[in-house]
Amino acid sequence: MPKGVVYRSFIMNHLVHHRAQLGLYLRILNIPVPGMYGPSADEKM
Repeated sequence: MPKGVVYRSFIMNHLVHHRAQLGLYLRILNIPVPGMYGPSADEKM
């Protein structure tokens, strides 16, 4: 694969990883998690 594609996929995977960590830490602190990829279980429809 070209370097640019590998680099871009690594960066995207890394950003998704940190977003998931943020959601976990918010839940541990009992802070409602905002919808990141759509509504979360903490949001009312």
